Amino acid sequence: MPACPAMFASERVHPIVTSVPSPDILPVDSPTAIAWRTVRTLRKVLRNSLLSVTISWLFAFCCSIGDVFSGLTPCEQSFEEFLVAKMLWFHCFFCIATVSIYVSLLRTEQLTDKFKDRLPLIHWVRRLARLTSPYCVVVALAVVGGCIGLSRIPGQNYRSKTSVYFTHICFYAFVGYTEVQARHLFRTETVRGQARTLQQLMRREQRKLSNPSINPALARKRRFLRVIVQDLPLIASALFATAYVHVVSSIKITTQLYLTLFAMSSIIVKLGLQELAKSFLSKKTRTPNMRTMAIIVAAPTILVDTQLRTVLLCQDNASMTVVGSLLLAAAEIVIRLGKTAYVRWAEHRILTRRSLSSAPIVAEATWATKISKLDGPRHRTTSSLRIVDPIQDRVHRLLSLHAAEIYSDMHAEYIAMGCSYGILFFFGAHPKYQLADYENNVSGRITAVHWTNASITGLQLGIEIIVDFVACALEIRRGIDFEQLNRDDSFLAVFVIAVSLVNVHISSGMYLSS
Repeated sequence: MPACPAMFASERVHPIVTSVPSPDILPVDSPTAIAWRTVRTLRKVLRNSLLSVTISWLFAFCCSIGDVFSGLTPCEQSFEEFLVAKMLWFHCFFCIATVSIYVSLLRTEQLTDKFKDRLPLIHWVRRLARLTSPYCVVVALAVVGGCIGLSRIPGQNYRSKTSVYFTHICFYAFVGYTEVQARHLFRTETVRGQARTLQQLMRREQRKLSNPSINPALARKRRFLRVIVQDLPLIASALFATAYVHVVSSIKITTQLYLTLFAMSSIIVKLGLQELAKSFLSKKTRTPNMRTMAIIVAAPTILVDTQLRTVLLCQDNASMTVVGSLLLAAAEIVIRLGKTAYVRWAEHRILTRRSLSSAPIVAEATWATKISKLDGPRHRTTSSLRIVDPIQDRVHRLLSLHAAEIYSDMHAEYIAMGCSYGILFFFGAHPKYQLADYENNVSGRITAVHWTNASITGLQLGIEIIVDFVACALEIRRGIDFEQLNRDDSFLAVFVIAVSLVNVHISSGMYLSS
């Protein structure tokens, strides 16, 4: 799951919780304005989710057929051949998604005069694809060699599962290399990047005068290592999700009690991951931008929700699945409203603690000099001083994190529904997978199961839309706004596609039979 490089983040702190007037110039608190903003938010979420689910279904279909060049059916293909083909399919889809993510970030930048006559989108696609193609081939060869070697190790139950962990490391290296190249293009071919590079060169020359032993080659290596370290949460998130699916794939749920316990455990894990992510983001000195919040909060949420809904659809008892879906929707309403109430209470608590001694502080400024004070360092970085009240900044950070969490949750639910049904549709009765016990079932029985799963997924979708509409309207009425999240469409659309691909890749790898 590719990261959002810090270089693309705006240096301004964009307020997420703001009042955006409706097209009809109505008061923002009027029922019509709230309903309009709710519909607009849901429309964006559903569009992004539908696109990501469609592409993840295409990827699942490609994985289900295995090696298309062998001329053999999946049943006739060897485990080694099928495993390598599946991993190469993911490699192709994921590399395209990774490059697309960084293209979506670069296309918002202004090109320098040298490239001003070119279309930005075509320019960035060509430049980034050309720079990353050699490493894409290297990673593909590493994946093929690693999967062939892992498919021959003893212990049939661990061969496919170990290959999933191995491919995560390979693709993490590709993400890091792509980000390094994107940073290079940003520094050399954009107006803002060249201005920032010039400032860095001036500071570097000053440091050289004071310390002539600085090595430029060493500085470049440090930049690469810095990118790798910044992306560590990505590989940690992917490895955790893989381990979670690894555990879930070995659990046999036969009674409603076990299903309830599993659902409660999954919800607790998801809430724990979200709180851990919010705690990490809240400790940053600057309010994190929406892209960073979406990456850290959305990825684990989508992965956990998919497994929960996959287990629900795997149940032989359709009524138990329907009841579980209804209870899951009710729990989501309670959790979302409870979180919103807690955020409003925390906001009120922060504001009531305002004291006369909490004077405004300088948050950002223009010059390239540092101001050292007794109460701590402050930096001048922009062209004008902006006075920030620390209390209001803390409230803004709280509401921003909550808005990003809810927005990510809405994407996660729809993507989890689509991915879980796609996983069962393509792999449930597949001879190479052990997802469900359809070995002795006739085709009519399998078709009936597919229709049952489709009906249950449709019911879940309808319930989720109603839940999101009601909960979203109540949250907007309480002061939570999603307008800034709605405006960053291209990045979010491509990012959730990448997460969906990783989602299907992990599940299909863990349920692959050796």
